[in-house]
Amino acid sequence: MSSARNPIWRRIAWSSFVSFGLLYLLVGVLVLIVTIRHHTSEYHAILSRLSADLKGEYARYHGDLAQMQREFATDAEEHGGENIFLLLSSPDGKTMLHQSSNESIFRKMQANAMGPEPHTYRITCSQDKGKNSYIAVRVRRTRLSDGSILSVGFNVTTDERHAIFVGMVLAAAILFTLLVGALFGAYFAKRITAPLGVISQTAERIAKGDYSARVRETGDGSEITELEMAFNTMARENEKTLSDLRTLTDDIAHDLRTPLTRLRAAAEIQATGGQIKRPLAETVAEETTAMLELINTMLDISQTDSRINRTPRSDIDMVAFVRGVTELYSAVAEERDIEITVSCPEQPVFFHAHKNKLQQMLGNLLDNAVKFTPQNGKIAIVLQAAPLTITVSNTGAGITAADIPHVFKRFWRSDDSRSLPGNGLGLALVKAIVTSYGGTIACESTPNQWTRFTVTLPEQKSS
Repeated sequence: MSSARNPIWRRIAWSSFVSFGLLYLLVGVLVLIVTIRHHTSEYHAILSRLSADLKGEYARYHGDLAQMQREFATDAEEHGGENIFLLLSSPDGKTMLHQSSNESIFRKMQANAMGPEPHTYRITCSQDKGKNSYIAVRVRRTRLSDGSILSVGFNVTTDERHAIFVGMVLAAAILFTLLVGALFGAYFAKRITAPLGVISQTAERIAKGDYSARVRETGDGSEITELEMAFNTMARENEKTLSDLRTLTDDIAHDLRTPLTRLRAAAEIQATGGQIKRPLAETVAEETTAMLELINTMLDISQTDSRINRTPRSDIDMVAFVRGVTELYSAVAEERDIEITVSCPEQPVFFHAHKNKLQQMLGNLLDNAVKFTPQNGKIAIVLQAAPLTITVSNTGAGITAADIPHVFKRFWRSDDSRSLPGNGLGLALVKAIVTSYGGTIACESTPNQWTRFTVTLPEQKSS
């Protein structure tokens, strides 16, 4: 049966009905068993006591039947008169004395006078002719010292009817409780699981291309609400990922189209016999190098995002590392009269990482700093050990507050930087590398004054 024909709320209601039905049935049976056993033990105690008393009296009066008849009558009166049935039989089964208000019960006691003893049995008969009512008697049979047989009966009709009434009331209560419980269970199960159907429908809408579809959150603080919130978060992230993917695809197409267009133009001019400013081979080499650099950077970002890097890590002295990478950019900075300062701890600070990844990270930060620092500007690199942070700051035009959230996106470039060389992937690669080590990167800037990038890495080893 499909889930559409057998929804979860119906399965929950049915399972609850069956489970509680069995539980109530078990409880009802146990109650009846305990009640019956209680009454049976009471009957047994009464019959045992009467049998013991009459047995003692019989021995005391040495078989005086007239005295025993009087004792029978007295005992019957003490225990409710009509509720007591007494029969004294000879060893061969003949009736010697009896005390009974019901002839049918008396005859059945006579018929059962012979047999093993002591023995307790139950007999029933119609109470009155023409009526459906009955009388039930518990009888205990005991052999006396001279071989005579004493049968003592106790009327249990009222108690049995009471037990039957209790059983019927209990059965009716169980049935009523189950029916009401089934109705309420179905109602609440349907109400509780209704959001699951909404989530399923929303998921189908998303699967059909409506990526803006969301689940209305109930907000009652239950696990269902947590599921709705998680679903909406996932849907938002998926929509954002697809949007970023479309943007990324458009940006890649745009960045690849420019060098391909130049190559095609140069090739067409060459094919038609026209003159080009420089050899075609040189143009092809330059443009293909730019395309390969773009592709390789994209691969680096993707592999770093996925933390796919099989090259071994090593303990890197960050003090020597930062000074060494900074030295590579000193010549370019001097050409533009840019002052670079480096501040590092005196003691080595070690970090377990891939050296080439750290070079890409710091190199891109310094490359950006040099690119966007005006002539006679300043660049400062600061390394701190606890926590392990690298700060690269520079003077210059700065970044507006509206642009800061976008600086780490792939292919994103501010309007002021579009005329400068680059493809907008440098800072995206930096963030991917930092994130792959469990670190964070932050950007701060004051327009027309300064910009600062702060990388915080989890410190792993120091000496």
